[in-house]
Amino acid sequence: MLVTELKRIDDKRYCLYMDYEPYCSLYASDIKRLKLDIGADIDNDIMEEFRKSYLYKRAMNKAVASLKFSEKCEYDIRLKLEELFYDSEIIDFTISKLKAYGYIDDLRYAAAYIRKYIHKKGRKIIRYELSFKKVDEAVINEAFDMQELPDEKEAVISILNKKFTSDDIIERRDKVVLFFVRKGFSSRLVLECMNELCRQ
Repeated sequence: MLVTELKRIDDKRYCLYMDYEPYCSLYASDIKRLKLDIGADIDNDIMEEFRKSYLYKRAMNKAVASLKFSEKCEYDIRLKLEELFYDSEIIDFTISKLKAYGYIDDLRYAAAYIRKYIHKKGRKIIRYELSFKKVDEAVINEAFDMQELPDEKEAVISILNKKFTSDDIIERRDKVVLFFVRKGFSSRLVLECMNELCRQ
């Protein structure tokens, strides 16, 4: 395997290119340990041993660290590890371990996501955002079924009362409706709620 580039990522890390393809991220100490120089031909066995001894552990540590402060779905972890130049084999292994340990669970993530945003966004946009994160449709449906969902009309009226004045509702109707549509609420429902508030 030919070392074709050592590209600096940040103050601590470099991206190693082998045979013109990104191979992994590593530290200056790794470069020294492996005696890596651009143009050098590195034995496959040496790189495989480095993968087993360091990269698998580092990928797991990076993934666990990213889970410390907030729930993540599988897509979030995959994206994080891809950004750090881990290959698909290491990523798949890390994901399978995290699932086995119960560190990631897309159903748990989707349920938490719905609880967080159900009073702020329409169900349609929540479904879209979860789908964007590659959460399976069946999992999304199950996560919704687990919740005691508020009436969407009540949610719209609550947001109207908090964010908009009566003048906004009367004089800036189009902008108010657009605000809600972007959050996944139907324009018909929003207009109905606005009309009710105007009659009060």
